[in-house]
Amino acid sequence: MSVSALARALASQPFGKFDTLQWGPWKEPAMLALVRRYFTYRRLRPVVVVLPGHLAKGYGPGRHYTLGQARRAIADLKLSAQATPYALAAACTLQELEKSVTDISAVDYQRMRMELADLFGLASADFTMDMLRSKVFNTHHPAPENMYAGSGGGHP
Repeated sequence: MSVSALARALASQPFGKFDTLQWGPWKEPAMLALVRRYFTYRRLRPVVVVLPGHLAKGYGPGRHYTLGQARRAIADLKLSAQATPYALAAACTLQELEKSVTDISAVDYQRMRMELADLFGLASADFTMDMLRSKVFNTHHPAPENMYAGSGGGHP
């Protein structure tokens, strides 16, 4: 739909009827998927960036942590209820979660770990807390195409 056709369609629609506009079949779902992915990334970023360091500081470095340690760190960081299952899946093993969390299945555990791996560019869903602590995105590296990003001063 061209811009002028969209303007005509908007002008001809009374207020409250915008949901009846005919968008191209690829525009709306792609845009919503992009927005949804962005907000999911923002919501889950503390799970991958902040949680591993907090757990290591409180309980020492480790590949995985107990359910109690993970819950304490989640409470300390005040992670959202939506991020909590992902944080538990990232910090604990499936066996640890099956001991105390009755509503988690192996399929859900693997799905959440795969989502984290996909969203944050991890090599596989078999990541550990040690891997997350040493991940490259935990440190700042200026973009190579921006020659002024790391100069620390003005223009040359």
